[in-house]
This record gives sequence, C-alpha cells and structure tokens, in this order.
Amino acid sequence: MAADPLQITVKRCLQRYRFFDCSTPLVVAVSTGVDSMVLLDSLQRITAKQRIVVAHVNHHLRKQSVQEEEYLRQYCEKHQLQLYVDQWVHHPEHGIETAARNERYQFFAKVVQRVGASLLLTAHHENDLAETMLMKTVRTGDLQELIGIKESRPFHKAQIIRPLLAIPKSQLIQYAEHHGIRWFEDATNQEDDTFRNRVRHHYLPALQQENPQLLDHMYRLHSELGELLDFQQEEVDAHAKTVFTEDGLKLLEYQKCVPVLRRWLLRKWLNQHHWYNVSLLELKQADHWLMNQQKPTGEYQVGTAVQLIKNYSDVQLQKVQKSAKKNVKMTDFMVEFDHWYTETNGDCFGVFSQPVGKVQAKVWLTDNQLPLQVRTWRQNDEVRLKNGHHQKVRRILIDQKVPQSMRPLQLLVVDRQDQVLWVVNRKTAWLDRRAIRYQDYQEWYFCQKRDTGENDE
Repeated sequence: MAADPLQITVKRCLQRYRFFDCSTPLVVAVSTGVDSMVLLDSLQRITAKQRIVVAHVNHHLRKQSVQEEEYLRQYCEKHQLQLYVDQWVHHPEHGIETAARNERYQFFAKVVQRVGASLLLTAHHENDLAETMLMKTVRTGDLQELIGIKESRPFHKAQIIRPLLAIPKSQLIQYAEHHGIRWFEDATNQEDDTFRNRVRHHYLPALQQENPQLLDHMYRLHSELGELLDFQQEEVDAHAKTVFTEDGLKLLEYQKCVPVLRRWLLRKWLNQHHWYNVSLLELKQADHWLMNQQKPTGEYQVGTAVQLIKNYSDVQLQKVQKSAKKNVKMTDFMVEFDHWYTETNGDCFGVFSQPVGKVQAKVWLTDNQLPLQVRTWRQNDEVRLKNGHHQKVRRILIDQKVPQSMRPLQLLVVDRQDQVLWVVNRKTAWLDRRAIRYQDYQEWYFCQKRDTGENDE
C-alpha cells in the first residue's frame, strides 16, 4: 500500500530536523480541531507512540471545551499517548486573543522542558499561512513581517516546527474523513468580530475566486521571501565583520559594497544603536552623502535625531544636540532611547537603558514592540492594570485633577501595536514579565525629572 502524501510530508519535515537520529520525545500541540487531530494521527503512523507527548490547553471560554478535553483524554488513553493538560481560568477583560496565545506557549514551554523534548509541533497549515500574510500586508510594509508564519523557529532550548504549512485545510479535511478521525469545530471561528476571521471568511475566498491557485502562490512567495531574507542576513553579517568597528563604520570598506548592500548595512548599524524607524528615502540620502568622495569630511543628519560624522576613512554616529524647547506642542514622533524630552509644563521624560533621574517604571520590551512612539492621548486609550483590567486615560487625568486646559496636551508612550505603556509622568501600564519570558527582550526605564534648562547630554 502506497504511503499517504500527507504522512510523507510530515515525515520529511521531521527528517529535516533530525528527529529520527535521536531518541528524544516530541511535543505536539493539540486543540482537537481538524488540523491538530490530523497531525496527531499522522505522527502515530510514522513514529513510536512512546515518543509522542500531547499538550492541550483548555481555555474555558466555551462550554464545548470541557467535552473537547474529555474526548482528548479518552483518545490518548486508547492510543497510549502521554497527555498534559493546562486549565486556563483567569481571563483578562481585554486582549483575550493575545493572552490566550501567551498562556498556550508558556504551557508548551513547560511541557517541552519537563519531558526533555527537542521539538514542539504545531498544526498551522497553508490557509493559516495565507491569512497571516494577507493580514501582515494590510498592517505593515515590513518585508520581515510579510513572510508570515515560519516553518521553524527556536523555542526555549528546543525548536518549533510546523509540518503542515504547505498543506491546505481542504486536504486535511479529506485526510480526516478518509481515516475516520473525529474533530471539533470552534463555533467562535464562524464569527466576524476578529480581523483573522474576516480574512478567512471573506477576503481570502474572494481572492481564491480570482485564482484558485492562490494558496500555492502565496506559499511559494513565502518560501522565496524566506530564502531571500536568509541570503540578505548572511550577506549583511558577513560584510558587517569588515565594515563595522566597535564604535563606527570603515568608510572605504563601506564604499566598496553595492548600493542595496550598503543600505542593508546602514540600517543594521542604525538598528544596533537603537534607531529603528528610518525610511528608505532617508537611507538612500545618507548613503549618497557617504559615497560622495568630493567631501571626505563633514556632518549629515538622518531624520531628526541622528547625526553621521564623516572623517576620511571612518564614520561615527551621535545624537543630534538640541536644546529643550518649552511650551511647544509635541506631535507624534519615534522615541529616541537615552534622550530627554521636555513637556509643555517643563517636566522632562525619556526611555533609558540605565536608571537616571526619577525612575517611574522598569519595563521589559521585545523587538516586536519597537520602535516606541510618543503621541497625545485619544478618547478610547486605556492602560492595563495589574489585575488584568484596564483604566481609561481620561479617568486617570480626572482622578489626578489635571486641568481641562492641559488634558489635550497629555502625552503617551505607545509600542509598535499602539498599546499604551506610559501616560507620561502620571501612570505606567502593568506589563507581565511572565508573558515574554521565552522571548528575546531588553530592559528599559521610564524616567522623569524636572527641567533644568540645560541642553541634553
């Protein structure tokens, strides 16, 4: 009997990550949906059951979840599979989707660590990939984001892999029906209250009507983007060794590179110094200045906060030195770290890598939250509290008896997702460090001081 194509796909994926060359178990995340039940069935057909560990989170958001958990317990007992179940009962009032995801991956990390697994398998499939790519296309123009879901990524001293990423959901349903696999449908997936559900129910099907091969095309785009980004990273890292110095750039080595590589190097260099939000036009203009051999020395300002200093064979980077201006309304701008800003009332604030002035909060930020922005508050803005609840910024201003005339000028520090982190000099949001314990993060300090009238250092 010929092997099933889906099982071959899963087996080849495991071979790429040398699963069959070792004896460690793998953890598979199972929700009882068709995708994860198909993945679980295929794993049992290609590897020993003793190596399979099932991880399930009961979110307790639907009555059906109790039935799903009971079914999975019976299934694992029947098939002699090791099962770990997490009960998530403390739900926040807002941000349920993000909180649920954090809960899942924190639990999966515990299971991986407990059983000594080297792999965590999730059942993301080709439809999930296409939906994510469309959502990223709408939300951002960042090439790194447009790749969507990666087949693999490091995870808590292990590796997350997604063996079904090239398989459409229709094929998973066919497999389940052919092998008599029972699965459960989440009724909330039929609602259109989330962006992903609208993409799933309306936008993606409409595009597939234009071209039924859309899913395959997007998977090919995903694969080619991944290869290009890997190539880009390798090239940048290799050239950075000869172009970057401990505190600057080797100008002559930089000038030997082709234009697109120079821009990549310049962006990496700026990012390393915590300047992220530099446009392509600004990079091109800075590159043109660096390549001008008729002017071997000089200064050039990138954006509003960064200055390049060229001195024949090397380039240095420094903050733009500027005096704090009082009583000027501040508009939206990107936060420059280790830099003081002055409010209209004369108070100063900033986000620093070390404690300075009066520290209002110590925070842990991931790369996905950067760059930070400063903007004035809006009517619907709210701050997350320690108990999981939220408080309106408007209520904070009322409680602190801020005069009506001053309230429109109140500034916020928000992250890349526009989540309020700091009502400047008034209140900070509660950020649960446990939610990012398995991600790369950096420590920063929200600081304030009284204005002294001196220039920034």
